[in-house]
Amino acid sequence: MAAPELARDDLLPSPGDLLPGPAGEFGLAKAPAIPRLRFRAYRGHADIPALLELHAAVDHADGNTQIWTYEELRRELEQPSHLDPHLDDVLAFVGPRLVAASRIEWGDSHTGPRLYSSMGHVHPEWRRRGIGSAMFDRNERRLVAIAATHAALPEAVLTTVAEDSDAGAATLFRAHGYERVRVYQHMTRPHLEDIHVPPLPPGLGVRPLARAQLHAFWSAMVECFSEHYGGADGSPEAYARWSTEPDLDISLFCAAFDGDEIAGGIFGHILDAENEAQGYLRGWADSLFTRRPWRRRGLASALMARFLIRLRERGMTSAQLEVDSENPNEATRHYERHGFVVDRSYSEWRKPFTVGAG
Repeated sequence: MAAPELARDDLLPSPGDLLPGPAGEFGLAKAPAIPRLRFRAYRGHADIPALLELHAAVDHADGNTQIWTYEELRRELEQPSHLDPHLDDVLAFVGPRLVAASRIEWGDSHTGPRLYSSMGHVHPEWRRRGIGSAMFDRNERRLVAIAATHAALPEAVLTTVAEDSDAGAATLFRAHGYERVRVYQHMTRPHLEDIHVPPLPPGLGVRPLARAQLHAFWSAMVECFSEHYGGADGSPEAYARWSTEPDLDISLFCAAFDGDEIAGGIFGHILDAENEAQGYLRGWADSLFTRRPWRRRGLASALMARFLIRLRERGMTSAQLEVDSENPNEATRHYERHGFVVDRSYSEWRKPFTVGAG
């Protein structure tokens, strides 16, 4: 069932919404009465160590094995698409301690509405006290104010995501009128033994990818995922972030060529910080794609098997990935045939609203 339409006037900032304070701090009109609670915008590199500690606590509580590094978080914060981190990233402190952080952004989905997104994290020790709710409300107001400057669109939605293990987040989203629209699954292959490697389709070959071919690989991947739910961010900013990731290792890429044209591919990461922290040797399969002219010929299975072999050759003993549970190509079943099992999930929540130049 679609969520009820949201009236824009209901979310425009009220005069008391942001209360300026000293040193760039501000209050939120709906903030809870917690002594020494204060809010301010992201200020740059000096905030990253505290943000890393916050992410680590949140991920541990929610069963997320991801480990952020300083450089990864810096790039995420300072190479964004459609947002200004010094305006749109909000930090919450109780005294000197960072207890929550949120950010907003917007983008077109290619396959549906424009998405106005709010994301946030509250330290497990400070959940259920109204901090996340106040920041979420502020983010809605800010997003709708941004949308009001855009030309009228046929469809737009407010959207957010959270781990399904975080029951408090689900309660918050429902209270604000959001509905769960999609579930994404984290899957793990617990070992890299007994890998069946099917032959490539006739006429195709897998060969090393050169740095000069990286943009062609990216373009083919974006082309494929633009057909999927939510689409893909194909902006120059997104390519710049992706192509300069510290852990981007072209030797892990598997690209299938038909002559000089990329027919499909898979790439992944080996994240040393995560492996050390979690005590395993596990590689990520980040994206597997087959372009339309080469589909239904077994290419995806051939590429996945070769990628798993590549991880094993690099010393990994297990693999992981994330998948849209409603992928039209039945990706979950495809990965199950390759030995992956679901171990946790997170969901996207949406609420539609009207956008028009104002």
